Amino acid sequence: MSTRSAEATIKGYYYQFDTAILKLLELSNGDDNIVVEGIEDIDINTATDSTTVQCKYLSKPNFINSAVREPIILMLDHFVSLATPNNLNYTLYAHFENETPGTEPTIDINRLKDILTYKENKVLREYHIEKGISDLKLTSFLNQFKFVFGHEFSTQQKTVLNKLKKEFGCTEFEADTYFYNNALRVIIDKAILPDINKRKIVKSDFISEIDSRKKLFNEWYIKLRSKKEYLNTITQNLKSSKALDPSRSKCIIIGNELFSADNTALPLGSFIENLIDKYYRMSTSLRNAKPLLLVLDCDNTLLTDIKMKLIGGGLHFNDGYEHISFSADALNRSPIINTTPSNAKIAQSSFSIRIVALHTFITHLKNIDLPKVVLHFAKAECPYAKSDNYQWFDIKYCENLKDISTLIL
Repeated sequence: MSTRSAEATIKGYYYQFDTAILKLLELSNGDDNIVVEGIEDIDINTATDSTTVQCKYLSKPNFINSAVREPIILMLDHFVSLATPNNLNYTLYAHFENETPGTEPTIDINRLKDILTYKENKVLREYHIEKGISDLKLTSFLNQFKFVFGHEFSTQQKTVLNKLKKEFGCTEFEADTYFYNNALRVIIDKAILPDINKRKIVKSDFISEIDSRKKLFNEWYIKLRSKKEYLNTITQNLKSSKALDPSRSKCIIIGNELFSADNTALPLGSFIENLIDKYYRMSTSLRNAKPLLLVLDCDNTLLTDIKMKLIGGGLHFNDGYEHISFSADALNRSPIINTTPSNAKIAQSSFSIRIVALHTFITHLKNIDLPKVVLHFAKAECPYAKSDNYQWFDIKYCENLKDISTLIL
């Protein structure tokens, strides 16, 4: 498969996923549901109506018979295979570059027969005649069939994000990196289940799951956005929200997978020194600057080693005496500072950073002072739930400490 063909195929999958998310958000009642990969790509079930949808993102400029023949045959086959008449509606939702999104081309019985007629190995085939499908049956099918031209890929994604913003009353950044990320993960996890009964998604359950107060690690999301685009989005939001202002108390949590990564470009010791230099540098930081709280999900050997290096480098830290007998009160204690002659900047401080192990932090979380900003860099769930009491950034796709430094240093 060529690179262009592979990209088109992948884009088609995302287009289907986005359409599924959009159909769920458009449902009127919480009890309404969809089934992904059911009769067709998406089955929509409400109290009064059932519709099955074939979703296609086609690179062709205009609607031609051959482009829609296969999906229409699949739906027609399902319609005629039932022993008794059914009330199921059939929708083909297909994007063509030059067709007007949202419009419905006219498909009468003559056009349908044209679509079902084609040449194979120079032999004329008439599918409806070969299958013995009568004109009456074709007409009945058309009465329950609708063909809608789909929106362009990025336009539809924008619609999905706007729906999420409205549903959750959130910013575009949150709609994209938090709710859309989770929605995509839920749809994909359901789509690959072998049991069709488990591929059903009830709207109320869907809304609850994507607002589960945790951000799901989702490789499909980062493949769609690209790592560079994602990190740029995070950087812009951190700047615009002023989350990194040195005067704001910050908790930075780093997951264990980042310590087993290749950190030759920026070792942990240098990373911590850079954090201190950025946010709490003596004779440079204003007197209202706050030392960071750094929470590391690493083994005791690495934690001890890094603390020894900080001591050797003359950098004072506060760990709440976790290697003796941890005290949350000690960790919460503000540093004792001396200011410069102008009284504007910090000349000396009893410590420059707080640093503890994740297991210590989680054990004593309820007694540790709440920060103004939470920055969580890990695949695992963040110990702090999303809350209006602080700015919360659950950042899943950093591969090493260098990636983190591009965001916050």
